[in-house]
Amino acid sequence: MPVYRNQAMRRKLNSGTCIDVSVYPTYGGAYVLPPGVFKEDYDYCDAKQERWIWSIGKRKSDGTVLASTTDEFYQNAEYECLWLR
Repeated sequence: MPVYRNQAMRRKLNSGTCIDVSVYPTYGGAYVLPPGVFKEDYDYCDAKQERWIWSIGKRKSDGTVLASTTDEFYQNAEYECLWLR
């Protein structure tokens, strides 16, 4: 198991309340989440870089779900914001 500087992230990952999105491909700097990965009431992070996910959006044009380390999906007309940190 990696050594985390971010102890809050480590605790959430260990308890199963946080989903690591670093294993998924990226598109335009955001992580592409396969169907079924997004779940309400969980936290999200890139555990490899120890960065929190700040927004998750569903692209209105094709339904693709993307997770970002910024708030880019909040109040974005092209996305339905599903989750905001």
